[in-house]
Amino acid sequence: MSVRDYLTGGSHVLISGATGAGDAYGGKSVLANWWVERSVATGWSDLGLVYNPKGLGYVRGRTVRSLEELAERYRAGDRLFDFRPPSTYGAEEHTPVVETLRQLPGSKIIAHDEAQAYKDSEGLSWSLAQGGNMDNSAEPTDSIRSLVVTQRPWNLSEELRANAPIKIWVGPATSEGARFFRSERMGSAWSEVEESTGPYRWSITDAGEFVTTAEPVPEEYAE
Repeated sequence: MSVRDYLTGGSHVLISGATGAGDAYGGKSVLANWWVERSVATGWSDLGLVYNPKGLGYVRGRTVRSLEELAERYRAGDRLFDFRPPSTYGAEEHTPVVETLRQLPGSKIIAHDEAQAYKDSEGLSWSLAQGGNMDNSAEPTDSIRSLVVTQRPWNLSEELRANAPIKIWVGPATSEGARFFRSERMGSAWSEVEESTGPYRWSITDAGEFVTTAEPVPEEYAE
């Protein structure tokens, strides 16, 4: 399968990787932002939303800060959203966003950034357990794909991780990455990631197997 196949597919994705202050690192949130924007721009998804608890300024789409504003802008025709909750934490803030999207028609993609901050969210649990399994287009809850972004994937439960069969490592190989992959019995995949990764590059694994390492996304997505 090609990189495009993974971009356009329906399986949920766990994005993790190194974070640092220098050029040797690279961007989980930037990758998710690019992925969601491209999904809507190319018609792979009818609606895209980045749940942006840190208020990152480069996230593309219409910035909304409440469910009322989200609904209003959807009615006005917007289909790409940067949702900024009132705080950087709290399942009680995340779940209603998912519930709102469940009521909207069409195929959707959500990037759950900083997911460890609301790991107990019922909305996150539903998204990964059921959100991608609704294939009947007559149902308003069909086709919600999730990109789950977190620096340390073991901060999420094993159940959540298991429901994201595509796991992506962004940036250079680190001891934390080695620890996670080996704990998931993906040591062989990690060996291939180590050989091919680098600053801002992102490596795709599928069901525990290494697939490929992709080039960095365009730099303007981080600006």
